[in-house]
Amino acid sequence: MSIQRNGISRMKLLVLAAAVAVIAAGCAAEAADDVAVTAADAEDSSPRFSVSVMELMPRTMVNSIRVNAEIEPVSTVDVFVETTGELTELNVSRNDRVSRDQVIGQVDPSRAGQRFAPSAIRAPISGTVVQISFRVGAQVSPQAPIARIATTDQLEILANVPERHVSSLRRGVRATVELDSFPGEQFPARITQLSPMVNPQTRTLETTLRFDRSDSRIRPGMFARVDIVVDERPNALVVPQSAIVRRDVRPFVYVLNDEDMAERRDVRTGLELDGNAEILEGLSTGDRVVVRGQNLLEPGARVRVVEEL
Repeated sequence: MSIQRNGISRMKLLVLAAAVAVIAAGCAAEAADDVAVTAADAEDSSPRFSVSVMELMPRTMVNSIRVNAEIEPVSTVDVFVETTGELTELNVSRNDRVSRDQVIGQVDPSRAGQRFAPSAIRAPISGTVVQISFRVGAQVSPQAPIARIATTDQLEILANVPERHVSSLRRGVRATVELDSFPGEQFPARITQLSPMVNPQTRTLETTLRFDRSDSRIRPGMFARVDIVVDERPNALVVPQSAIVRRDVRPFVYVLNDEDMAERRDVRTGLELDGNAEILEGLSTGDRVVVRGQNLLEPGARVRVVEEL
């Protein structure tokens, strides 16, 4: 009996030990699973910085200077009478348009005791009357012009450009003209002539431009503002200057990878204009550059894109 009881006791001990081992193994596995879940949760809950990004695409960067200018006719012609006498008729006023050979007045060359046929005054060219020097009843002679006519179908823009910009000027350079008379409109033009010398009093260079297309609304004497292109960079990669971080020796920007993690890119800048900077080295077309929120980032930081520009 004693031997039998001892055998049963040993059997119970073995069963108990096996049960304890199974329970321990289960607890260990559950603990391992908890550790894995905790690590994943920690990764998912790591801080994400809210940022705005823009995708880089090539564009043309244009630098221009603005100068004041005046619209002038390409040529003007004075109107002379053919004989001395009294101006008895004047059929035009200032700003009237006339045609070549149009009769614009009459002169009576008669003298005391002598009667002569009136002499017609004809317009020498087609254009606009820009000046009248005599009134009806005045004595006129071939020595003094009675009027001036301008060729308004061909106009030019006269601008005085500061000396510091002279090196950027040449014939054919593009420009845009704005006129107070036509707010919101822009008229393309090009440089056609440069003065051979700088004005020593004003330190400016007289620059002549012509409109690309004629427009009958534009008249001589109008005030103009002219934007002359002095530098043009086609196919430039451009970012806002505010996107560039300058806290180290070399300026850099943050670019997002496919996992929306921040990567630092050192850059070399070129032309800086109107709050934008040309990127010469460090970036490529299609890069997603952080343009807001970059100052809080570090390399490898996870971000949340809240705006794509």
